[in-house]
Amino acid sequence: MSEGFASYPTVSFSELAEKIDAALPGLPTQEARLAQFMLLNIDKLALETGRTLAAKVGVSEVTVGRLLRRLGCDGMRGLKAMMREQYSLSAGARPMAGGEAPAMNDRLERVLGAEIDALHSIFQQAGSNAFRELAKRLAEAQGVYVTGFQSVRGIAEDCARRLAIARPNVRYLSAHDSMLAEWLLPSGEGGDRPEDTCLLLIDVVPYARESQDLARIARDQGRRCVVVTDEYCHWAKDVADAVLHAPSRSGLFLESTVGIVSALNLVVDGVAGLQDDGGRQRIDQWKLMARDVRLF
Repeated sequence: MSEGFASYPTVSFSELAEKIDAALPGLPTQEARLAQFMLLNIDKLALETGRTLAAKVGVSEVTVGRLLRRLGCDGMRGLKAMMREQYSLSAGARPMAGGEAPAMNDRLERVLGAEIDALHSIFQQAGSNAFRELAKRLAEAQGVYVTGFQSVRGIAEDCARRLAIARPNVRYLSAHDSMLAEWLLPSGEGGDRPEDTCLLLIDVVPYARESQDLARIARDQGRRCVVVTDEYCHWAKDVADAVLHAPSRSGLFLESTVGIVSALNLVVDGVAGLQDDGGRQRIDQWKLMARDVRLF
């Protein structure tokens, strides 16, 4: 689909790719297989750990470390430092004094690993039947309601705005503010019939009591219901047509929202992809209107 307003340059890792390509002919079999995988997935290496990279290729973590040393990297930490530096330079940022980024402490390394694992989980789920069903329900409904409570209300409101660019007739539903007045209109008086609508419910631990009540009301009225939640949620499968579970435990003071936000970004993208033109006409109109009112 068309891109939004972002105009930053695409990160290029040509130097690393050239190093791998030059080293390939002289590498032992295991390292050559790993190098080939890295070459084909170079733009995704920042999301990997030594363990996940080894598992995907079917080699040992020792092999990963050995190849990275051949390439001049001090393990995965060195590789990621190289990629961060290349990203910073490509975006026009000035390198820090001494040319090196400060090293992360052990705790932050563990948190980073957990966050990366959460992203892997979400992107893997994006190929699942549950994800396809969730995106299909949201794309085909005549009207979509999005809601979230407590600490994820802001995320839910943001998702509603983004989803409204991808498809028509999307509303943020605040059960506290309107007491579900949006759902009072009977069929025959305009608006969408309940059975033609879908509720996107976003919630994380400690779950809002209203979430389960709202899902139950939606189902009682004949509405579809899909849920994006965290890994602890045990009730969503009983009330929803489709569920995505986003890992949230990464070792931070509060549960991380990285997984939830990424999942919702993929949902918006998936819904846009199911529109007749991939959402291109809507995003083009959105850009024009935003510029006409001089928002940017």
